[in-house]
Amino acid sequence: MASMPTRQLGKNGPRVSAIGFGAMGLSAFYGTTATDEERFKVIDRAIELGSTYIDSADIYGDNEDLLGKYFKKYPHQRAKVSQKQPFIL
Repeated sequence: MASMPTRQLGKNGPRVSAIGFGAMGLSAFYGTTATDEERFKVIDRAIELGSTYIDSADIYGDNEDLLGKYFKKYPHQRAKVSQKQPFIL
């Protein structure tokens, strides 16, 4: 994973990358949605580049479900990432 500056989230929150990954484009608003495997590659690359904060929301289509599938398939990646709203797998 690449080195990226970090920031603390709030007063007592986790330290996360200074640049987060916005997951909206994985699921909606920018044309045809790619396959899960193609979108997993995008998430892998974001983590590889040092992004440890993923911003997702229900309004963005299926991206929270996609992240659940991703972390179920690649559980070792979960420890590297913080999310705005943690979910239960």
